[in-house]
Amino acid sequence: MADAKTILQKYVSDMLSLETHISEAIDKQVKENQDDPEVSTKFAAFATTIHNHQMSLEARLKELGGAANQPIKQGVAAIAGVAAGLIDKLRSEEVSKNFRDDFTALNLSLISYEMLHVTALALGDRQTADLAGRNIKDNAEFVMFIQKVLPQIVVRDLKENHEVTPIASAAEETQKLVAAIWK
Repeated sequence: MADAKTILQKYVSDMLSLETHISEAIDKQVKENQDDPEVSTKFAAFATTIHNHQMSLEARLKELGGAANQPIKQGVAAIAGVAAGLIDKLRSEEVSKNFRDDFTALNLSLISYEMLHVTALALGDRQTADLAGRNIKDNAEFVMFIQKVLPQIVVRDLKENHEVTPIASAAEETQKLVAAIWK
């Protein structure tokens, strides 16, 4: 049976791996979207935030006596990286699909940070709980941004990447639907 320190090391290490994968995707999207100032500015700001998360998680893991480069984590990261690379090759260049993928990964980070937060509190580690609380807030803000702009981005992608004329009110109607669901 694992002790509290070992449990916390695993949770922090898992978060570091997840944030590293999110960071790789965001960094790529910053480069891919340089021609869209609104999108690239937000991606660049979020890339900085995610890099800060990585540094704070690495520091906390070290304080807990863990190592960021455990062999098992490296193997899992390599497999996930190969899978992500294959998906990237199959994916179109639509910004909306990048946002969708980010939304999915970030929601995984939200529930993972929630688990880290409650685990740290349950095991008496306020410092790790506070770190999880700060990072979950940052990621939640980006999720909310994506949810807000995604309908307009989808409509724009349809116009730019396909031979269709989207109905102009589609984005607004979808935003209203999503807002009503989350009330």
